[in-house]
Amino acid sequence: MMLQSVDVMNVLAMIERVIGPEKSSQIRLESIAPQNDQDVFELASDSGMVVIKGSSGTALASGFHWYLKHTCKAHLSWCGSQLELPEQLPGLFEPVRLATPYKYRYYLNYCTFSYSMPFWDWERWQQEIDQMAMNGINLALSIIGQEEVWRRTLLRIGYEEQEVSEFVCGPAFFAWQWMQNMTSWGGPLPEWWFEDRAKLANAIHQRMLSLGISPVLPGYSGMVPRDFGDKFPSSRPVNQGKWCNFDRPSLLLADDPMYATVATAFYEEQQKLFGTDIHFYSVDPFHEGGNTEGIDLAAYAVGVQTEMLRHDPQAVWVFQAWEGNPKKEILQNVIPEQALVLDLWCESHPTWETSEAFQGIPWVWCMIQNYGGKNGMFGNLDRIAHDPITTLHNPQAGRMCGIGMAMEGIETNPVMYDLLVDTVWRSEANDVGEWLEGYIERRYGKVVPAAQEAWNLLQKSVYNCNTVQQGGMESFICARPSLELTKVSNWGPTNVYYELEDVRQACKSLFECFEEYSDAETYRYDLTDVTRQALADLSRVYYKRFTDAYQTGDQVTFEKESEQFLQLIRMQERLLRTYKQFLLGPWLEDAKRMGRTVEEKELFEFNARTLITLWGPEESSQLLHEYSHREWSGLIESFYLPRWEMFISSLSKAMSGQTPPEPIDWYAWEYKWTQGHELFATEPQGSLYEVVSSIINTISEFGIADYNE
Repeated sequence: MMLQSVDVMNVLAMIERVIGPEKSSQIRLESIAPQNDQDVFELASDSGMVVIKGSSGTALASGFHWYLKHTCKAHLSWCGSQLELPEQLPGLFEPVRLATPYKYRYYLNYCTFSYSMPFWDWERWQQEIDQMAMNGINLALSIIGQEEVWRRTLLRIGYEEQEVSEFVCGPAFFAWQWMQNMTSWGGPLPEWWFEDRAKLANAIHQRMLSLGISPVLPGYSGMVPRDFGDKFPSSRPVNQGKWCNFDRPSLLLADDPMYATVATAFYEEQQKLFGTDIHFYSVDPFHEGGNTEGIDLAAYAVGVQTEMLRHDPQAVWVFQAWEGNPKKEILQNVIPEQALVLDLWCESHPTWETSEAFQGIPWVWCMIQNYGGKNGMFGNLDRIAHDPITTLHNPQAGRMCGIGMAMEGIETNPVMYDLLVDTVWRSEANDVGEWLEGYIERRYGKVVPAAQEAWNLLQKSVYNCNTVQQGGMESFICARPSLELTKVSNWGPTNVYYELEDVRQACKSLFECFEEYSDAETYRYDLTDVTRQALADLSRVYYKRFTDAYQTGDQVTFEKESEQFLQLIRMQERLLRTYKQFLLGPWLEDAKRMGRTVEEKELFEFNARTLITLWGPEESSQLLHEYSHREWSGLIESFYLPRWEMFISSLSKAMSGQTPPEPIDWYAWEYKWTQGHELFATEPQGSLYEVVSSIINTISEFGIADYNE
């Protein structure tokens, strides 16, 4: 399958958006041929110009990014950027030529569109697409605008507008609707939404294509509303059961008399909306469950792909390898050259090792890294530096042909993503220690010994996870209160895999650099984040102290330790208030800004509030509450802190009266919060220096001899 070719003028426009027209006028772009059918770029200086040559749009953009990183020592990330460039761009001491060993460089997870992107406008999308191109991405999932595809499809086969409205979820929950996990929750959408989002999707797709990035659109799997059999009695939709207590939509099998009718409507309406230049289709039947009993999976696979190819002979069926999918019987019955598997969790739990390398289907090594958009520091730098290239050369790995990022949420842990995209253009593994020194220089503008010490500590602690776990260590600050906490979210980790003292010492070392680095937003983000992690870790220590005191009936110790736990939460709130990216306010305001009426603003705010707290209605919230918790100022002050104050007060009264504590209906209290409309700060407040200084001193006063208990 041919990916998008080079478009020099569009890449130049991207460069102007990043560094401005004056500096970009010092750059000349040229097209060159691929190297052994793989993308390649070259960098050189010529008469005061920086010359970048590339074999595709993303190769050119990557060459520009490589020049920024490794010649200009600049840094771009979601979590702060350092882009101090001289008026005259520096020349290269010697030419650079790099070819990627990976045909595909994939980006995004369905969940990212809900946990990070549900309220993005075109300006924010434009920034993200530029970053994709500069990071070498040439294949990216796109589910924006699917609401209009499905509206048109259902109307065409006989549904009414009201029925469509009842079927489609709200904006924070599209990810799970289009993965066939649920319908309806968070809606109904206003009438204008459907066409409006289709226009945004078209802008996104055209910009991607112009930079050499091929979108991956959802294909048709057989999904239909649960009442489909009632409307079309000749059809035999298969009940797919439940997902996290949500009713799944039903599934038409490929031999169903209505399958071709619905598939034709779907593909034709999608092509009317988005054109015929997109040839990658994500189809994941039975994602995280779903009923396969009695289904001939081989026949199903042949039928789904046959219909896909009937509407697009160049179609490539894209699968997500996750929790037993794709099924062996399906992979054995698709055309290998027109299929691609994304092995989502290769950094911890590679599926290729237990699936005979996907039966000879080409596949992509992906890193999930983040779950639910939670913001704990987490990862394994050494594994990211070595595993993709080692696997590529492993004869047992079948047809690995790509590398990718499939995180559920973004805008956290920038070091992990920076290292992964750096490996795209390397045929040998990075030396992580050497790479980190360069990372510090790029991210902060220069290397200070104390910063090196901080990052050495982080590398051997939070960024050295060797256990299989879904994301970083969760903060007990964010937990629904209980006397038996071992984790915060239902699938969160339970055991700490690093020395907590290392993070506290990293915080102190990074703080020592304040005078040198304080003007860099990258440094201010990192200092905030490391301090946040130190307090999050400490929450486990103080939780254990006051709950142990309760269990033993020691009320004096209970009152002391529980107050210190609450003080720690208040410190976290003050800290996170100093940096915009750790504020609740922008998340809620972005959601409300999408609405055109008071009712719409309230609906979108409910979506935003619910996703990061309850997640779903009561029966689903039992499994999903706190899955997407965030350590954000405003959320801590108005949600997490009051919960713990209520809980500790109930325990204190119980100890005083020697009675069991009064039960608290957490769902009722939390649901009321999701219905609220109080305003939260959208700009940072307070002095980061003063807050971190106070936190370091206060932690010491609390007594840290048993910090790792």
